[in-house]
Amino acid sequence: MNSVPPDITNTRQHILRGITTTLALFVLSGVHADSMRSECGNSPSAQTRPETTSSCVFSQRQGYISINIDGGPQYVFAPTGESPGNYRDQTGNQIYRIKGLGDEGQLFKLPKSYLYIFWNPSHLQCNDKALIAPGQCQLRYGKLTFDVHASTDNSLNQLKIQPRGLTAVNRELLSELDGNAYRAELADLDGNGWPEIYIYVSSAGSGSYGSLVAYAINNGKSASPIYLPPLQDSPETSEGYMGHDEFSVVENRLVRRFPIYKNSDTNANPGGET
Repeated sequence: MNSVPPDITNTRQHILRGITTTLALFVLSGVHADSMRSECGNSPSAQTRPETTSSCVFSQRQGYISINIDGGPQYVFAPTGESPGNYRDQTGNQIYRIKGLGDEGQLFKLPKSYLYIFWNPSHLQCNDKALIAPGQCQLRYGKLTFDVHASTDNSLNQLKIQPRGLTAVNRELLSELDGNAYRAELADLDGNGWPEIYIYVSSAGSGSYGSLVAYAINNGKSASPIYLPPLQDSPETSEGYMGHDEFSVVENRLVRRFPIYKNSDTNANPGGET
């Protein structure tokens, strides 16, 4: 029998620390317009791109900018003066936004380095088409890679995740899905410097009930399941719930959103808010 690394024992009951399952009324257009998951890295020169990058969340509201790097520092830039691109950070240092990345992202001159922000890091997420095509969904986080594949067209499907680069255990991770996987995503929501893997699933049938398969990476050594309690276990957040929910990472939180049904509503016509 294979021995179990102590890290797995310590995290088998890990219950999504630092993650919020939210029932709220979101103005979704505002969330997506102001914040996006990006890729960030530092370099000593504006002509030399970073050797390594980390997942991050870039937010901008009313001219103020915040950058939260997973497992790393947080930057807050406040606009100064009347010239665009001039800021001060949370400690009073002068910060400049400079040209150089074009449509790829934004570049900031810090006191001792340059901060690169790259939009749309495709290696941190896969859509449904990539998930069901063998070899097409490969998630990368530093030196770690995860090949993800989900079967489809059945009410019960199988998910396979093949880790590479873990220092102790790289065995294939297998899970049964109650429906079809529609997105896979890497994020470090607990800020410990190692990612979690999130697979979002929608059940077959008219209800399209959502579920989550997730794994935590234990200090770069192994992976262990993350448990998300069923929504029905919480009467306060499940009132009016009849499925049609979606998961996504928004501003370093795992958000679950769904329509609210009134007592007289049919499954196809929710009458409440989101």
